[in-house]
Amino acid sequence: MKHLLALIFCVYFSGSLMGQQQTEWGNWKNWGDQEDGTYLNPIIPSDYSDIDCIRVGEDYYAISSTFQFSPGMTLLHSKDLVNWEICSNIIDDLTQISESLNWTRMDRYGRGVWAGTLRHHNGRFYLFFGTPDEGYFMTSTAHPEGPWEPLTPLLAEAVV
Repeated sequence: MKHLLALIFCVYFSGSLMGQQQTEWGNWKNWGDQEDGTYLNPIIPSDYSDIDCIRVGEDYYAISSTFQFSPGMTLLHSKDLVNWEICSNIIDDLTQISESLNWTRMDRYGRGVWAGTLRHHNGRFYLFFGTPDEGYFMTSTAHPEGPWEPLTPLLAEAVV
């Protein structure tokens, strides 16, 4: 009897899922906050890679990898985890890491700033991240909008 009930539940549940309209990826008519207390995925119809999110008081902050693009490491801000805005870019110029990341050379595609971690401690924000070729770095600030301190190399060793 248990197996029959489980089968009936599975058939009913899968049938109800098939009735939902599927949207082709990237072809959204609505997303995010619906201004009626609901939201639709995607929250942000964009590519924010390697998200790391923290809460500081009533505010949420998230970072995203930017790889070989300057400015580096985008910082997002939200009050409700649905409505997000760009707060700052933490690394003004990737040549702080290496001249090889200068846009005039373009020989580091997909390299540069990778998955970081954002932390807050004693009124200060800290960003730690690695690059595949140059190693690990850290920067900090009292205000997420910046300015952020110059990058501090922590370990000059290839990540990969």
